[in-house]
Amino acid sequence: MIAVVIVAAAVAVAVLAVSRGSNGQEATAPDGPPPAPWQAKGVRRSAVPPAYVTAWDRARNRTRCALLFPLDGGPALNGARATGERTPDDNGWDIFLTNGAGSIEVLGLFDGATRPDTTSDAPRYTRTWADGSVARYTVDVGNAAPGTFDPNSSPFEAVLTIPGQGCGYRIYDTLGKDHLEAVFDRLRFMGR
Repeated sequence: MIAVVIVAAAVAVAVLAVSRGSNGQEATAPDGPPPAPWQAKGVRRSAVPPAYVTAWDRARNRTRCALLFPLDGGPALNGARATGERTPDDNGWDIFLTNGAGSIEVLGLFDGATRPDTTSDAPRYTRTWADGSVARYTVDVGNAAPGTFDPNSSPFEAVLTIPGQGCGYRIYDTLGKDHLEAVFDRLRFMGR
C-alpha cells in the first residue's frame, strides 16, 4: 500500500512539473495546444446580449473584427450585467460584464500587434491555442503599485490575437489571473 502511495505521489509531481514552465508560465502540453473555444459554432445573434450587439453594430471595424464576448462571468460574476460603450469615433466596440464583485471588459479596437502595458518587474504570461491564437497577459500596471502584484487579486490585462481577425482583442479582468484564464474558455464569437 505504501509503495502505491509513493508511486502516485511521484506521478503527480512529474505531471505538475510538466504542466508548468519556468517562471510559473504556462507550458504547452505534450500533445499540443488545446482547441480554441471561440472556434466552436458561433452564438446566434438573437442569443447574444443586446448591449453587445448594439456596440458591435455601430463599430466601423465590424467587417474585420468579429464580436467576441464572454458567455458569462463564471461563478464569481453570477448575475453580472452586460453593457456596451462607444469607442472614439466608433472605430471599434467595447463591452462589459459587471456585478459588485468585479468586471470583465472586451475591447475590439486595436490592431493585432498591440501588447498589454507592463512594467519590467511584472510577470508576463502567454497562452496559445491550436488555431494559432495567442493571448499575452500581465497584471494591469495602471492599478498596481510596483511590487504589489498578487495574481489572485490584482486586475489583469490581456491582448488576444486570433488568426483571420483584423484586430487584437483587449480583455481586462478585475478578478485576477485565474479568473482571466477561466474567461478565455468562455469566449465565443457571435454567429449569424
